[in-house]
Amino acid sequence: MPSLTTCRVAWALLCALIALGSLGTWAPERPGIWAPTLVSIGDVARNVLLYVPFGALGVLSRQAPRPWWREALEISLIAVLFSSVNEALQLYTSDRVASLTDIISAATGTCAGAAAISMWRPRPF
Repeated sequence: MPSLTTCRVAWALLCALIALGSLGTWAPERPGIWAPTLVSIGDVARNVLLYVPFGALGVLSRQAPRPWWREALEISLIAVLFSSVNEALQLYTSDRVASLTDIISAATGTCAGAAAISMWRPRPF
């Protein structure tokens, strides 16, 4: 199993990659588009697949194991907050569309990755 420091650095780098990938052309004078129910199958699939490692690394970045469902829930809540901030910032770009679907996709992928790693992770008794 990778070290705690390695997992934390990898998680931070993934967060930076996601944040940079979410950036568009900054245009605060021209607000972006808010399309909460916009569904693009390709975009949903990309978000889910991108956030699976977010959930896995999030679990591996924690020191004390908790019940698998609690770890998955806590990391998923972090993903919802992180994705919400990214989507809110997209409202100040001219070439990005902010969507509630992206936030739900991020939470789904994170939950899957976190649950898989958390259930696999050995528990102290």
